[in-house]
Amino acid sequence: MKKLILALLLLSWALLGAVNFGQNKVNSVPQDWSVLKTMHFDIYFPKGEDDFGKTAALMAEEIYYYLKADLKYPVISRIPIVFYSTKSEFQVTNIIYPLLTEGVGGFTESLRNRVVVPFDGSYSNLEELLAHELTHAYVNALDKRVTNALDSLRPSSFPFWFSEGLPEFLSIGGEDEYNNMFVLDMVVNDNLPRLDYGEGYIAYRLGESFITYIADTYGRDKVSEYFYSLRTMHNTEEATKRVFGIKFADLESRWKFQLKRDYYPLVNSHKIPQEEYEKRSKSKEEGSYFNFSPRFSPDGSRYAYFSDAGARYSVWIAGTHGFSKPRKLITGERTGKMEEFYYMRTNLSWFPDGKRLAFNAKTADGDRIHILDADKAKILETIDIPELRAIFELDVAPDGQSIAISAQHKMQTDIFVYHIESKELRRLTNDSFYDAQPRFSPDGSKIAFSSERDEIPQSRRYGYFANYSSDIFEYNLASDQLLQITRYPFNCTQPFYSDNGNKLVFVSARNDITNLEIIDLQTMRIAPLSNILSGIYNADISQDGNYLLMSNYFNGAWDIYFESGLPEDLEYTNFPSPSLYDKGYDLLARIDFDELDKYGPRDKVKIPRNTNPNRVSDARRPFLSGFEPVVPDSVLISTNYSWDERPESAHSDPPTIQKYKPRFALDTFWGGVAYSSSYGAFGNVELGFSDLMGDHGIGLSVGIADKLEKTNFVLSYLYLKNRMDYGIGTYNLYDEAYYRYNTSSGYQYYRLRQRQTGLYGLLRYPFSRFARVELENMFFEYDMHWDYLVSQDIYNEEWLNDVDKANTLAYAPVVNLVYDNARYGSTGPLLGFKGIYSISKSFAKSDLSYFTNYVDLRSYTLFSRRYSLALRANAGISTGDDPDYFSLGGYYGVRALDYNLANRKKVLATVELRFPLVDYLAMAFPLPITLGSIRGSAYVDAGAVWDKDKHFRGAIDGKLEDIKLGYGFGPRFNLGYFVLKLDVAWLTDLSRISKPQIYLSLSEDF
Repeated sequence: MKKLILALLLLSWALLGAVNFGQNKVNSVPQDWSVLKTMHFDIYFPKGEDDFGKTAALMAEEIYYYLKADLKYPVISRIPIVFYSTKSEFQVTNIIYPLLTEGVGGFTESLRNRVVVPFDGSYSNLEELLAHELTHAYVNALDKRVTNALDSLRPSSFPFWFSEGLPEFLSIGGEDEYNNMFVLDMVVNDNLPRLDYGEGYIAYRLGESFITYIADTYGRDKVSEYFYSLRTMHNTEEATKRVFGIKFADLESRWKFQLKRDYYPLVNSHKIPQEEYEKRSKSKEEGSYFNFSPRFSPDGSRYAYFSDAGARYSVWIAGTHGFSKPRKLITGERTGKMEEFYYMRTNLSWFPDGKRLAFNAKTADGDRIHILDADKAKILETIDIPELRAIFELDVAPDGQSIAISAQHKMQTDIFVYHIESKELRRLTNDSFYDAQPRFSPDGSKIAFSSERDEIPQSRRYGYFANYSSDIFEYNLASDQLLQITRYPFNCTQPFYSDNGNKLVFVSARNDITNLEIIDLQTMRIAPLSNILSGIYNADISQDGNYLLMSNYFNGAWDIYFESGLPEDLEYTNFPSPSLYDKGYDLLARIDFDELDKYGPRDKVKIPRNTNPNRVSDARRPFLSGFEPVVPDSVLISTNYSWDERPESAHSDPPTIQKYKPRFALDTFWGGVAYSSSYGAFGNVELGFSDLMGDHGIGLSVGIADKLEKTNFVLSYLYLKNRMDYGIGTYNLYDEAYYRYNTSSGYQYYRLRQRQTGLYGLLRYPFSRFARVELENMFFEYDMHWDYLVSQDIYNEEWLNDVDKANTLAYAPVVNLVYDNARYGSTGPLLGFKGIYSISKSFAKSDLSYFTNYVDLRSYTLFSRRYSLALRANAGISTGDDPDYFSLGGYYGVRALDYNLANRKKVLATVELRFPLVDYLAMAFPLPITLGSIRGSAYVDAGAVWDKDKHFRGAIDGKLEDIKLGYGFGPRFNLGYFVLKLDVAWLTDLSRISKPQIYLSLSEDF
């Protein structure tokens, strides 16, 4: 019976996606969709946002032909693109299973080649992001463009720096000062790694820079050649020699020397931050990366800022004169009140009393504005503005009565003013331009902000919105007039006033390095306020004008820098007077939606025979010979693809907006079926289906047997669109077991036949990202039959059926309360807390009843940057005629126990130290292997399982009896999909120590 229930639970958990721990996707506002089918794409966008959908469709088609110019071949299959209206809605998408974080900008899912991106109000940012992800989708589609079935045997693979660097190059072209800031920093600080060693975000930057160098030095066509050489040859060294005629190491060395030529002269013309300013945050010592948004208190005696010191993005405060250590006011990202921040778009603002701070944060139910008491480190008030879908930068008015906000309403990011007492929301801008970073003037009459309203010419970027840059604007609250302050061919952002409103400071990307500039609004003259390497993101000046704070990226991290006494010898030059801006003009008015009529959906494409290139054998790979293009002098192929040329006139069937209808497609297929004359048919098949949005899932697992009644199956359906997840299923499980008993008259044979048929259901309700409740229900019929083998010849199969039998109906509910805010390292959790309390009971007429309580608590404390102390305690008790039995052995019990103990009562405790073991290991013999980030663990496990308390004996005569105690250690290494762990553990009863037990496993730390 327990075997059947275990099998059912394993199958239902796999099909319904239920897990013990894990954080939650909270779909607080269900999304309805529209679809627009164009020549190459299926565009999915929020229902009712038709202009956005049309704009997105035009962008996608424009990007397609831009990419085709470099990638040469057309795409045969259609590419679905899903646009989410906010970043928060994007992060809880059901298209892929993992919960996304703020650091994920978009993704391309490879199974169905779905492109999924969020919209933050900036069409320029969206176009860059879309070009990046469509490059991935384009390459995926080329891989699936099969003209010969055996082509699919040749997997295409690129080094990571190229697979991410190419999309960055094609979307930005190496001309983004923010992206280049990271490369500049690595060059001037002698931290530029080899391309193959670049990890994570750095690999994006290195790859983009390297490919930009190729385009600048050898021509853009060489980028295409290199792409196809890497794709077909599967060897970076060979592909480099084929295209450039030199070794890869030599090409990489030339790129690095070019970077030095480009950036070393800047060392002479610019200062490094420590030469000009005092470094206040200690990123290297604290293990932080983000130290952002410093803001002086009104009296200038202290300042607040955001920092991820301690591995969570939190609010910190420090004294201006540096006499005391910075103090954390409140920790974010661990409760439902502050689940996450926007990082680059979250800031702080003081109230005029100098005691309260306002800041924005994400929650499962929408973005909120929190008002924090800086003295008591306590949230005083939380402001909810339901009509705003996303809240970004904010600023408290000088009188403390209102807050200026950059926020997203529908598909627009505009500037608003929220009156705290009356709760009234005033909209200042109302258009499709991207407005951000509002700051009040000292008298509260004006608001300065940045906005993408002007176009500037650029050489590489291509698209409808590629040439838009940010400028500084000023809104007059009394007259409702909008003035344009700057008009430059580079980005101007993060404005704020100084000198009682007579001057305006902003971050300027002049010369492709972000620094501060200051405008004297009285004399209309401008001067550079800073001249340092790398990049300033935001800054603040105290109200008395004596102190300056800035957040600057240098030497691999963002840090807070301080200056006492602003320079007086600034070199001012003339600056044009502000101009009145026409608020009636809208960004989308520049888009000709009639162009969309050209891109009607085409019929299913068949590749013409004359477009299939000739093939050549490769003696080095005889099995795969005959599948590489014949190219005399180039890896590029010139063929006729006129059927995919850009259309010049309207299509006979222009795209029309339609309602999204779920259509299921196969996600997984696994299994096999066989037939034997002796045993009949047998096998196993597992199928998984879902709709394009992932809101509906169907799972089917079938174990085929020779007779229908012996066939096992589990069929489940999961609905994920709403906040509460619903799952239902039905199943039939059959099992046979044979027993032999030795009696005085000889052996006797019995057969046990068990069948369980039933229904099960799942309800899962998340309270926040970190907490949820689950209700699992199972209603089933259980049949048991004992048969006796009449003949002693076991092959005769003469059975006397039903010498004993039983049948019962049972209902078995389970309630789980789960909390999980843990933060993970490369091999397991390092910080936070996990907890689960589970209660289950069966209601049955026979002896199948049980009542079980189980609790599992886990705590992780990060200290000294890279070390973590993990504590675990779990306990369970089960009663009834058929109780559950808890296991003590195994990898998740007392690891040194070399045999398994199980009983209906259990207690287990673990203390584990997790630490860095090997940062970098390079071997030359016997194989050239390079390994990095190998971590280690040392632990002590103690636990016990027992039945009746009166029989429990923890220790006898100083020796442990029922209590089992073990200790051990071992290395851990992340292999990508798995964590490889080797453990050596010893068992002790306090009088002797056992021989070591060695475990090798592929699972993360608890």
